[in-house]
This record gives sequence, structure tokens and C-alpha cells, in this order.
Amino acid sequence: MRQRLLIGVTGPPGCGKTTAVERASELLKKNGFRVSGILTREVRVEGRRIGFDIIDVETGASRPLARVSDEGGARLGKYRVYKENLDGFATELLRGALAQDVLVVIDEVGPMELMSQRFRQMLRQLLKEAKESLLTLHYYSRDPIVLEARTAVSELIELRRGEAVAVAERIAKIFINNR
Repeated sequence: MRQRLLIGVTGPPGCGKTTAVERASELLKKNGFRVSGILTREVRVEGRRIGFDIIDVETGASRPLARVSDEGGARLGKYRVYKENLDGFATELLRGALAQDVLVVIDEVGPMELMSQRFRQMLRQLLKEAKESLLTLHYYSRDPIVLEARTAVSELIELRRGEAVAVAERIAKIFINNR
């Protein structure tokens, strides 16, 4: 019988956290795991980052998380954050994943995502109830819920640039060996 297993991945911006989690998810799917949840992906135009999207791990469906140029939304640095997509799309995906017997992915637990109170509540519920979860945690955040997540995970992996592939394989092995 498998044990409860939550793995956190952290590291400085641009080190490959999303790449590692996305690759680990694909490896786990190939090994018969059901994986659900969200990824946060950069949106670039002509090489310039203009924002981020929330991606459904299962279907690839997406919604905007933040944009540089858009009006409205809560401001965080140069970005406008679409809290309604966190409150609705992201939170509902996570609620559905938690209700099933699947590995729940959350990329990322960071300042943009934490602007949503519903997302925060869902994260707290996930930290208490998820049987298997893979989270990326903002490297510099001292938000109480990020600190709570850092202590709740079974293992916290600090990623460095260039290690995404090796870390993805390590994560997949940990989950596979837990079954």
C-alpha cells in the first residue's frame, strides 16, 4: 500500500522548475499514473515575456494568469493578474483532481497564484488531504502558506539551472517506488 507522498521543487527563477515538473508528469503518465492539476507557462512574443498562462495538465486547456499589457486585474510588478482564472479555472481543476485518486500537480505556489483566496484555501486543503502531490514552490517567498507547504512536503528538492531532466527522473522514481 502506498504512503502519502508530497514532493516540493524550488529554485531561483528560470532554473527549470516547470520543465522538471512537466517532464516528471509525462514520465509518470507513461508508468500508469493518473496525473492532474496545473502548470504555469510563460507566454512570449518575439522573445519577450508578456505574461503567464495556467495550463490543465490533463487536457492542455489554458487560461491567462497574468499579462503585461492588459488593463484590469490586480497588479503585481509589471503584470496584471487574472484572479478570476485562479478562482475558477485553476481552483476547479485542483478540486476535481483532489476528489479523484490522482497525483495532483501545482506549478507554481507563488505570489501571483496566492493573490487568490480560493487558490490559497484549495492549497491548504490539498496539503492536508492529497495522497500524492508534486508542487513547485516560489524560491524567495516568505508567505506563510509557502512556508507551510515547505514543511508539509515529504521531500523538498532545490533545483539548479541545467538539472531539470535529472530532477524529473528523480521525482518520477520517488513516486514509482512509493507504489
